[in-house]
Amino acid sequence: MAPQLRPLKEKLTAANPWAVGNWLATSKGARLLADLAAQKTEITHDVLDGLEQDGSTRYLRELLVTTGVLPRRDENFAQLRLWLDAVLDGLPARRVRILRPFAEWCILRDARRRSERGTYTPGAASVDRMEIRAAMDFTAWLETEDLDLGSLTQGELDLWLTSHPTRRIGAFIRWSVARRLTRKLTAVPKHSGLPTQFLSREEQHEQLRRCLNDKELPLEVRIVGALTRLYGLSTARILLLTTDRFHSEDDGAYLTVDQNPVLLPPKLAWLIEEQVTRPIGHVSILEQPDGDHPKYLLPGRPPSRPRSADGIHSLMRRHGLPGLSARNTAMIEAVADLPPIVASDLFGIHPGTAHRWARFAQDSWADYLAARAATEQ
Repeated sequence: MAPQLRPLKEKLTAANPWAVGNWLATSKGARLLADLAAQKTEITHDVLDGLEQDGSTRYLRELLVTTGVLPRRDENFAQLRLWLDAVLDGLPARRVRILRPFAEWCILRDARRRSERGTYTPGAASVDRMEIRAAMDFTAWLETEDLDLGSLTQGELDLWLTSHPTRRIGAFIRWSVARRLTRKLTAVPKHSGLPTQFLSREEQHEQLRRCLNDKELPLEVRIVGALTRLYGLSTARILLLTTDRFHSEDDGAYLTVDQNPVLLPPKLAWLIEEQVTRPIGHVSILEQPDGDHPKYLLPGRPPSRPRSADGIHSLMRRHGLPGLSARNTAMIEAVADLPPIVASDLFGIHPGTAHRWARFAQDSWADYLAARAATEQ
């Protein structure tokens, strides 16, 4: 046994025997670990980065991190870098000369800063990938149309925008103009972020009642649904909550969403307490993370990672509990009742975002109610 892997051995021998036996017998990750151990060289993140980045590699990496064999790193940022190298590999050098500086100095530099602050989420990484893909598609379109970035006109850019209305090309255009790679063009305006999907007050309250009272719903569905409808929390924010943010005092139970604890309704407090104290719903090699690793309120596989956002979104849709429209409705109700700075502190949103919501509520609430009334007649 290589000294490096002894912490893993100790954890495996103390874990659920059936889970360990099943993993060793059937998992591609276990075979991968055996191959790496047979090479008699140190296993590092760089070694794993050189392998196919599939589910087995990700699980093995997390297993080695959780057991202390490898140091923890920001996997969202690390995987973005690996993905960038992979997608640029094989592109013509003339396009890479433009795309790599844009990705490195515009997208990755900002991502690195957020990673160092501990605020770089899977959702942020997904947006960054979309902006890089848009730049790749745009430069490919320039070649197809026999156009040059340096002489690009506003009309030609508008043609792209007309045929690709959903692509996030604004960051690339602003970067190109700032670096004088193209003439001054009207930068694509950022999406206003104003909501367009809502629930009626009756729909919102009925769904909240379901989440709090319907025992037929899975526990995680009830918790996510209630937190979204009460506090306007996104699924991504909910999945990052750890159990140490929940605590009880003489006057009730509290959940710290951002910096300040929020007093929970008794039924929601009971649901969260059940989730905190119950065993994980699936058999895992490592039932709970230990040491300095967080214990997530909604643990994934392995439990040292949170549940998948895509999986939770799919689960909520199956039970008729949409996320975006419910969150928008909760946010507009919150800023209608609370000053923006209070909503920002309680729900952990940026003050500027809270003020934009407040302005939107003030300007549009009457129109929204009128529109709802018209559609319900």
